Amino acid sequence: MTRFVEEWIVAHPRPFTIRGTVTGLNNSPLVVRSPTDGSYTTVPTNGSFALSVYASPKYIQLDFPTQPADVHCMVWDRGIWTGDGFINAKITCPFVRTVVNGKTLLWDRCTYGSSWNPDGTSIGVGKGDCSVGSPQSLSFCTVAEGYNASTNPNACNSGNNSLLVNVGQVYTSCLARTVSSSYLRTFWRLPFYQEMFSVIRCSATNTGVITGEDGCASVGDMTKYAGATADPILFPNAQAARYWSSQTFQALGDQQTYMVDFNIGNQSYEFKDATGFVRCVSEL
Repeated sequence: MTRFVEEWIVAHPRPFTIRGTVTGLNNSPLVVRSPTDGSYTTVPTNGSFALSVYASPKYIQLDFPTQPADVHCMVWDRGIWTGDGFINAKITCPFVRTVVNGKTLLWDRCTYGSSWNPDGTSIGVGKGDCSVGSPQSLSFCTVAEGYNASTNPNACNSGNNSLLVNVGQVYTSCLARTVSSSYLRTFWRLPFYQEMFSVIRCSATNTGVITGEDGCASVGDMTKYAGATADPILFPNAQAARYWSSQTFQALGDQQTYMVDFNIGNQSYEFKDATGFVRCVSEL
């Protein structure tokens, strides 16, 4: 009888309040909505929120009809049902949003090897960080995959310099994100090097478009963020180092791969058995 009563309370629509926190916002607000009854609230900054709804607690959902301009958010934890409402709900924003050639990209805010921590405070209370794990430096292709710079430079991209990497540590790093459905996304990949320019910032005030080898030298005063040319709030553990793309550099015998250097903000190239970092990307 008790189970029946509890099930009745949870399964049938009723008024209640969802209370929790939002972390990871940057410069714009988040709209949180219950699609069942259309109730919504606008959360302007990181911190607490409360949403009064009329819905079934058992089947309650939250969505975001208006996402922030620069980050993308998700429900991390629905919270705990108390009988009167949900408490300790957690919404956080583990993605950076950019648009490249009309395509909306969702970037993992954490360098591969580390993961988003919605409760992290290394960049400020309420902002979240990448304090789960540590960034890993990986090789694009190695002798173990058959790589030889002279005789088999395309071992990790099906022997064809026009194809993308499909074998090796760098490839499997983003594949692992897909297999585990990281942050509830079911498709992750390595970025194209041109796409990586969309997350470079040469200074706190300059957001000029970076396109190639000159990097930050061609767009402003060359004053860089401390430690990296990726925004340190949007990308908490950005390494001042080179990040791999998925593309072979089609010159010099196809021995090298396109990279973007997040120390000086420019396009670069490196032999495939060297090491670099990875930032995986998904698509909206």
